[in-house]
Amino acid sequence: MSTPPTPVFMGGPCEDLGYLNTRNHPSGAEDKRFLEELWSHFYQLADPHFREDARNHFLQRFWEMYLAVTLIEHGFNLHRQGDEGPEFYAVVGNSRIWFEAIAPSPGIGPDQVPQLIPGEFSEVPIEKILLHFTNAFDEKRKRYAAALEKGIVSAEDFYVLAVNSRGIRHAPDCSSMPHFVQPFLAFGPLVVAIDGSKDSFNQYRPVISKVSGSPVSTRIFLDEDASFCSVVLHSGVDSANYPDQLGGDFAVLHNPNARRPLDASAFQWCEQFTFRDDQLHRSKPTSGQHGRAGFLSVS
Repeated sequence: MSTPPTPVFMGGPCEDLGYLNTRNHPSGAEDKRFLEELWSHFYQLADPHFREDARNHFLQRFWEMYLAVTLIEHGFNLHRQGDEGPEFYAVVGNSRIWFEAIAPSPGIGPDQVPQLIPGEFSEVPIEKILLHFTNAFDEKRKRYAAALEKGIVSAEDFYVLAVNSRGIRHAPDCSSMPHFVQPFLAFGPLVVAIDGSKDSFNQYRPVISKVSGSPVSTRIFLDEDASFCSVVLHSGVDSANYPDQLGGDFAVLHNPNARRPLDASAFQWCEQFTFRDDQLHRSKPTSGQHGRAGFLSVS
């Protein structure tokens, strides 16, 4: 680690309240310290616009930095390709693992996930939440295709889509069937049998609908055009909500039809989901690998 030439936070006006509160408010002092420590391990990977852009897209930039430092702490030697293509890659043998970070917003228009209104009861807008995962994947699929055409990435490379859903209300909630899993493998609502057997199962839900009525597939990993993606990595951290150990809330969904599948050992500190024999299998982190003791333990 070397000392960065500048702090991650810049002075002056900004549009993002999360950035503003962390930078200026006394209650954000500890979180600000944490981010500056992350920055000291990340700044050499940052693109030239990182600090300036963080003032208006704080969660996205925080996620990019947090993800990178977590991966470094768990043994990945990261490199940045440039301003085009995924954020960074690691070399494993003769192959590269590309990591693409995205932190979807609640959206705008009729399919927006509404903010919570204090004192008002509202149902969890499941389909609107899932739409933001499908939109995120579609956005990055197009970016991947462009990078492939330009020769930045290779069809033989591994690819990890790292999604942070903190910006979408209820999206990080982890139930028996996490929201981030549902749009990739067509899992629908939980159904409990009423025949006395007490059996329960998730309905098959191959599509969801926008408010306009347009159908959207929730079979992403069951379709051929998603085979470039090895896994989806999910987290719900932000600058004020993060576990004691880096990556302590990371969960990984393996693509059963990936052209280049990643071995589970690559993410042994994460909760992992694999789909085989028409069933979803869930495994906890390997004992002793949930977080490496070190410089960024905040316990």
